[in-house]
Amino acid sequence: MNASLKHFARRAAGVVLWLFCALLALAARVRHGRQPYQPENIDRILIIRLDLIGDLLFSVPAMRNTRQRFPDARLDVLVAPSTAPLLAECPHINNVYTLDEHTLTHLPGLFSLDQWRQAWWLIRTLRAQRYDLCLSLYGVPAGTVSLLTGAPHRAGYADEAPPGSFNLLAVGSRLPQDRHEVHCALAVAQAAGAAPTRAHMEAWVSASDRAWAEETLFAEEDMQWVACGHGARNGYAKIWPQRHWVNLIDQLHQAGYRAVLVGGPDEVEEAAAIAESCDTTPLVLTGKTTLGQLAAVLAQCTLMVGSDSGPLHLAVALGTRVVGLYGPTSTVRYGPFGQPDAVRRHPIFCSPCYRPETGRPATCRFGTVECMEKLEPAQVLAGVHPAKEDAGQ
Repeated sequence: MNASLKHFARRAAGVVLWLFCALLALAARVRHGRQPYQPENIDRILIIRLDLIGDLLFSVPAMRNTRQRFPDARLDVLVAPSTAPLLAECPHINNVYTLDEHTLTHLPGLFSLDQWRQAWWLIRTLRAQRYDLCLSLYGVPAGTVSLLTGAPHRAGYADEAPPGSFNLLAVGSRLPQDRHEVHCALAVAQAAGAAPTRAHMEAWVSASDRAWAEETLFAEEDMQWVACGHGARNGYAKIWPQRHWVNLIDQLHQAGYRAVLVGGPDEVEEAAAIAESCDTTPLVLTGKTTLGQLAAVLAQCTLMVGSDSGPLHLAVALGTRVVGLYGPTSTVRYGPFGQPDAVRRHPIFCSPCYRPETGRPATCRFGTVECMEKLEPAQVLAGVHPAKEDAGQ
């Protein structure tokens, strides 16, 4: 099935979902009326974030602030199965539920009775928890689940669901892309009564994953490592060319570091091609780690270089210094949070062009991806001397 047909099917599913959500919102208004919101009576809370790794990490400050506002409440989260391991050590939550929203809204899962049956059983489980408050941090699917839980109080953005879906409205909108996604998520928590505090990202590493990473990275010699996140899940236009990675890795070796390639199973072939072309072969861990092991590796590295992707934002959350390679995506909305000087980009009139709200991946309408092609390794390395800086500490 071609890409245009798949996109049409997804858009049609989105329209149906929007109408369904509108009916649920109307039913919720009839059932709960104008029930006053009293934070002191909130005992059970559900936070929903169903998209990618970086997006979930951007939402952790909202989870933390919600926990601070409701220290004695049961606080559960609903996330995608692929991102759930990130919360295994999270101290702010009680339980993690998972829902593969992508499967339900894309072909062929859109017409899979088994997938919808599993989703329905999950909804029944969530309804049985009798949540008092539900925070929908992004998108219509999350808003729909928020309504289906039966929670009388629901926080979210008014323009991300039909009128009446949320009775606690976050201030502003995501569409102008004039603030970071971390602050977008925090605004939903603030709508529910969480205090505005100075935001910082967090991630956690288990003892077993840390031990695995130490053994893997330091088995042969004491080396300063630079992680290279050469892939990006949501669109080819985010990806830096292979020849640039080869050049960068060779320059890193000459400067006294060793590179470790990291990424997911879909990026194994690309990692092999990069490694084969390097003068000094990097350590290849692409497709060979769990999410927890990836976090442990990034925590051990002196520096992480990568495009706008989950591994880059995971490194930021772990406190590892990063260099972010940006082309189609907005650095204001999705840049390395708290590291404004970490961005490298080639200025071009059409950048940024990626609009996630369209449902399309990051592509180049001119077919050249000039914003990434002309981002040279020398520019990426400018001002970055991790080995020398660490040696002087």
